[in-house]
Amino acid sequence: MKQYHTTIKINAPVEAVWQALTDFSAFPDWNPLVSKASGKVAEGEIIKTFIKPLNAEFSPKLIKVIENQELTWLGVRFAKFLLNGEHYYKLEKISDKQTRLLHGEYFRGWLSNFISDRLLKRMETTFVIHNQILKSRLEK
Repeated sequence: MKQYHTTIKINAPVEAVWQALTDFSAFPDWNPLVSKASGKVAEGEIIKTFIKPLNAEFSPKLIKVIENQELTWLGVRFAKFLLNGEHYYKLEKISDKQTRLLHGEYFRGWLSNFISDRLLKRMETTFVIHNQILKSRLEK
C-alpha cells in the first residue's frame, strides 16, 4: 500500500470548511487537485471527478459522508484488487473559529506497488497546495 497524508489549520468554522469541500460547482475556481466534480454528496453515491495532476477522469463512490466531519471516496482503476485509491478529507473542530483539515489518500491493490515515489511526491505536493489555497480562500 502507498499513501500520503497532509494537515493544515484553517482559521474558519468547521461548517465553512465543509461547505467549501462539498460545493463541487466551485471547484474549477480554486481546486488545483480536483478541478471538476459533480454529483450528490451522500454516502453510496457515485460522483464524477477530474484529477488534474493525473489528467484523468474518475467516478469514485462516496464511502463515508459525515457532515462537518468526513468526506471519503473510493476510486477504482481497472478492478478493485488491481488499483484503488481512498481519498479522504477529515475535519477536526479546534474551536468555533478554527478547523484542522486532515487530507490524504491510500492506494491499494496489486498495481499500487508500481506507483513511483516521484508521482506520490507530486500528488502530495498538490494536496499541500490544495490545502493552502483552501485556507486562503476561507480566511479572506
